[in-house]
Amino acid sequence: MHSTNTTFKKRAIYLGILPGILIYLILNVGPSLASFGFSFTNMSGLVGAPWKFVGLANYKEYFFIQNYRDYIDVIKRTLVYAGVTTILQNAIALFVAIILNSKFIKGRSLFRAIIFMPVVLGVMVTSLSWTLVFNTDGPATKFLALLGTSSNFFGDRISAFPLVIFCQIWMFMGWSMVIFLAGLQSIPADLYEAGEIDGTSSWQAFKSITLPLLWPSVTVNVLMSIIGALSSFQIILLTTGGINDTSTLAMNVYANAFGIGKQATIVGLRQGYASAMGMILFAIILVFILIFQYLLKKKEIEI
Repeated sequence: MHSTNTTFKKRAIYLGILPGILIYLILNVGPSLASFGFSFTNMSGLVGAPWKFVGLANYKEYFFIQNYRDYIDVIKRTLVYAGVTTILQNAIALFVAIILNSKFIKGRSLFRAIIFMPVVLGVMVTSLSWTLVFNTDGPATKFLALLGTSSNFFGDRISAFPLVIFCQIWMFMGWSMVIFLAGLQSIPADLYEAGEIDGTSSWQAFKSITLPLLWPSVTVNVLMSIIGALSSFQIILLTTGGINDTSTLAMNVYANAFGIGKQATIVGLRQGYASAMGMILFAIILVFILIFQYLLKKKEIEI
């Protein structure tokens, strides 16, 4: 009888997780495998347009035929975008999390909700909001006019890329903050009390107690930030469209696939080529994640 109940419970568990597995396979694994297959074709995406398998032609074009200078520029821009976003986003999120974890701050729940709100609002609302702020008739332009200067913001080659990075950080910083808060709240208060008795300063407490115990949260946030920055294109698409030296690898994939942004008048719809670019981007992200995961885990053990 006991064996029957155990078997029934196991089957119930499998049936419970089956819908989630099917949804994941259909919406994630399936399209990924399809993209891998399409990367070996010259598919354009136009309805009724003929296409055929071209082998490694798309990969050869990406590495050997395309403009080398443009390729290097996009790679550099993508690395800068990912690096600056990851460092600043996590540094600011950690600072805010420590402040909002303090007991002397009143209305902590309200401030946490406000900071997390951009994550809930989504990329569309975030991008359009900042586009309106930095519009030619927006408040940022009027403020600079009061100072006797001006800027085209997203329409300026100098300011467009930093502003896109700012939007990326502003949108996802709340998510990093929540993870840091969860890590901070899991640290026993007894450790800080013992440190106070031993005369430990605030900086010493952070260095010797907070940071070592918070390092798993740091690892999670850094890895998520790298993945998010390397694969992000929505904010760039909705703010600059990839022009004014703001296009990254992920934006180039979207531009080639749907003829949006800077590539729209150059290559049009090239979804086979875009699929190959997507596979290359996936490989780059995988390499970065494996490297940083190894380094962060090694540091976690050392701490």
